[in-house]
Amino acid sequence: MILYIVFPDWLAFLSIPLSDWFRLITAVITSLSIPLTLVAFRSLGKNWVHVLDSSTFQQRRTATLVTSGHYHYSRHPMYLGGFVFLLSQSLVAATWLLFLTALATVMLFYSQIGKEERMLIEKFGDEYRGYMKGTPRFIPRARGLPRRKTQFGLSGD
Repeated sequence: MILYIVFPDWLAFLSIPLSDWFRLITAVITSLSIPLTLVAFRSLGKNWVHVLDSSTFQQRRTATLVTSGHYHYSRHPMYLGGFVFLLSQSLVAATWLLFLTALATVMLFYSQIGKEERMLIEKFGDEYRGYMKGTPRFIPRARGLPRRKTQFGLSGD
């Protein structure tokens, strides 16, 4: 980043040719993703853990399953907000260097979601399984639209 600031011409070949209006729209999207993430974080309160450690999580007697607020519409609104922030912010910068770094970060965090959901099933059992069936993983459904059917039944993703 320091090289990019001091010698921007050195990394000019990594720029993404995006129009100013597109970059402005992604700047607005970036700004909107911040409150989404913060409100989701606040909704979790003391239930938020910074490390995915099954044994520590299971020992937390005060943990409750949060299904209200943003969590009523999406099982992972904090991840969604973070993903949108990283990707849209990299498009505002319009450089492949930031976009590929953001994409790699999103993929790294996305790979942790399965582990997190297994921990939640272990902790909350059928309550979390029911929540999974009725709540999409990321993108909220429009009211009144049917859930997508899979060969195994209704999808919660």
